[in-house]
Amino acid sequence: MQNLLFHELGSALFSTWTGFLIPSGTPIALVVASADKAAKARLELARIGFDNVLGYTEADSLKETRQLSQLSVCDLKDALQRGDAPQVLDVRTPREWDSGHIQGARHIPLAKLAGDLNQLHKGASLAVICGSGYRSSIAASLLLARGFAGVQNVMSGMEAYRTAKCVEWQAADLVFRPMG
Repeated sequence: MQNLLFHELGSALFSTWTGFLIPSGTPIALVVASADKAAKARLELARIGFDNVLGYTEADSLKETRQLSQLSVCDLKDALQRGDAPQVLDVRTPREWDSGHIQGARHIPLAKLAGDLNQLHKGASLAVICGSGYRSSIAASLLLARGFAGVQNVMSGMEAYRTAKCVEWQAADLVFRPMG
């Protein structure tokens, strides 16, 4: 299914991001925690003109699932320093990008990502980052649904990237004490 996209119903931006990323009139099948969540999602989608909801299934009933790979900011910093990091894809707004970004990162705001996928190489490893990790998880889900294989979500986003105190150590730094 080409139009699979997962993002959290609990967010106040659920319908906003759906409106940005899913073409109007697209049939939608919901994957939710419960019938109550399906009713809430259907209502939120109807409020923005998305009334082609085919139905829902409960997430716990799925036999096959995929988990989005997560990358810590410290692991990303380490890989960047070593020179073997995946391509960083920053999906923040232009204003956020202008306030500071990772050197060498590609910038495609989440709202434009679905239309700009041809700018990315499907075989490339990608580390997707935003401000907090929410939008990057949506973007990573979109990329996976469109056939990109080496996709990782950068946990906690640029805020954590800027403030994280990452421990740098070498194997030679380890000390072993005699047991007993």
